[in-house]
Amino acid sequence: KLDEATLERLAKICAGACRPIDDKRGTIEFRRKVAGVLAKRVATTAYERAGGK
Repeated sequence: KLDEATLERLAKICAGACRPIDDKRGTIEFRRKVAGVLAKRVATTAYERAGGK
């Protein structure tokens, strides 16, 4: 089952695993946050497409 706790763990792992650069378009912290948000969105979409609601 895909619950909020699982999604939060996924986001934290993805944010920690990425090694973003720091430039004028975004800080390292911002890019790590975005990586976690995108991971949650991808997991949710994949779960829904696989038949889980």
